[in-house]
Amino acid sequence: MEGPSPTHTAPARLTKRLRLEPVGPARTRDLWQVHDDDAVWPWYGEEKPGLAQAERRARSMGDSWRFHGVHKWIAYDRESGEVVGRGGLSRTPVDDDWGQLYEFLPAEPWVRIAHSSQHPFTAHANWLEIGWALRRRFWGRGYASEIGRAALAFAFDVLGVQAVVSCTLRHNVRSRAVMERIGMRYVGEIRSRGTVEGVQGERDDAPFAACVLLRKDWERRRTTYAP
Repeated sequence: MEGPSPTHTAPARLTKRLRLEPVGPARTRDLWQVHDDDAVWPWYGEEKPGLAQAERRARSMGDSWRFHGVHKWIAYDRESGEVVGRGGLSRTPVDDDWGQLYEFLPAEPWVRIAHSSQHPFTAHANWLEIGWALRRRFWGRGYASEIGRAALAFAFDVLGVQAVVSCTLRHNVRSRAVMERIGMRYVGEIRSRGTVEGVQGERDDAPFAACVLLRKDWERRRTTYAP
């Protein structure tokens, strides 16, 4: 049985220093370059990913761009063309992990409405997750905030969502600082699969710090976040 017709993949977006290209199979090696970085991969698993794993990730992201109209970008330096990192948005699955965020979102019907396409998975329609990962050599230059602000503009001004959320491991202080820098508000913690500071290996109940930005707050302060 055929699924719903896919949407068109979004074009590249430009910021002051970056070119943001939607991730798909054609960008597998660039995605791998980011997740192969020794400062990046430990945040996403217990083993350094191989090219085959990057290919699966890129294909999945491409499917989400086609059917959900959004997912992550590869960020390239506009002058050199170098791969800086990956970041942007994704729809959140309707499952128990992401359902923990309901208590931090308004008690309104839009929070639990599912996206019309169930491909490649059933996702929330009206709120998105934001995130970023940069190669170590590009840390400390404001690139994560640049990606984050571009993603917020895309989420609210192009896609018209009601909220953007972000979750990172409690001890990922650099990522938490970026969330606050782009105007997101800390709301509490959820528990999911991940690492705990000072404990070896992954756990099912690792603490993740959660931040939220609502549409009404974006509209009130949008000039501050203009990429």
